[in-house]
Amino acid sequence: MTYLDVFDIIGYVLRFLGALVFGLSMGWLTIHMVKQETVAWQLAAAMYLGLLAAFVLLGHWVGGGATLGAFGIGAGAGLLIWGMFKPKPKKKDEGTETILEIGKRK
Repeated sequence: MTYLDVFDIIGYVLRFLGALVFGLSMGWLTIHMVKQETVAWQLAAAMYLGLLAAFVLLGHWVGGGATLGAFGIGAGAGLLIWGMFKPKPKKKDEGTETILEIGKRK
């Protein structure tokens, strides 16, 4: 076993982990954009088509099934994990107070 073999193994592991993290972030971004209070159907369609396009491009240009599998696991986990949370409703006057109003409250 030469040092090139060691670097190959390290590269395969890093590629797997990178695809997993990228898939997780794509799943989070998709859910984050779709669960906004005012979302247009065009944005939701674009996000899901972008996620599908990422799968297609990874399958076409990246060698090795582990990379595509890691991306799929990460994207699926991101969609499932963050898809189960309900967004917290914002208070009506949250963040609209001025410094003077805060001072009067004390």
